[in-house]
Amino acid sequence: MTRKVAALTAVAAVLLVAGCSESSPGRAAPISQPSGAVHPPGSAEPSSPQSSASALPYSGAPAVNDPLPESVVSGDPCEALTRQQIEQALGENAPEGTPKETEAGPGCNWQDSQSGAGFTVFFSNVTGQGLSAYYANTQPQVKVWRELPPIEGFPAVAYKTADDDLICSVAVGLADEFAVDVVGGLGRAADNQVDPCDAMQALAALVVQNLRQKAGR
Repeated sequence: MTRKVAALTAVAAVLLVAGCSESSPGRAAPISQPSGAVHPPGSAEPSSPQSSASALPYSGAPAVNDPLPESVVSGDPCEALTRQQIEQALGENAPEGTPKETEAGPGCNWQDSQSGAGFTVFFSNVTGQGLSAYYANTQPQVKVWRELPPIEGFPAVAYKTADDDLICSVAVGLADEFAVDVVGGLGRAADNQVDPCDAMQALAALVVQNLRQKAGR
């Protein structure tokens, strides 16, 4: 599960920044190799005509009516959750977060080696297109795509690469230009018993609460 969370985090970032693939409509292009390496699907480049702020939102993405300042995603993602919140998610022996870079922005990974449970929080601020990039680039390539009720007042989506995937991603638009994404799974003990998207949605709510407090909201 440790490698799966790390690989799926990379997949989430690749799906976000990669443009539409050359595969047949409605089918996801290959996104990973047996070795764990992840490559952008197809050979298309990220679309650029809609990258300006004046074009946001697009591709059906909802507007963020009361955005947070960009400063909330300019810090360390390892500080996106408190120690108490991490222990609530992974237990009192939860490890410290490990910084990592994704194609979508800086991230931090927490992984319980015993249970296999783990998650990554990353700030999706590279594209400058917020949830619009998810709607344009990620939605066409994943099997499961759910528009969620607002999380702490912000639009959100959950997505998985397959129906039976034990890893889920929840992206929350904090402004039209940037988002925060929580990717993870519940580990071996909870496999097939709890929807990982429900757990990631709860974690995403905690992250957004903390970012709102950081912005003085």
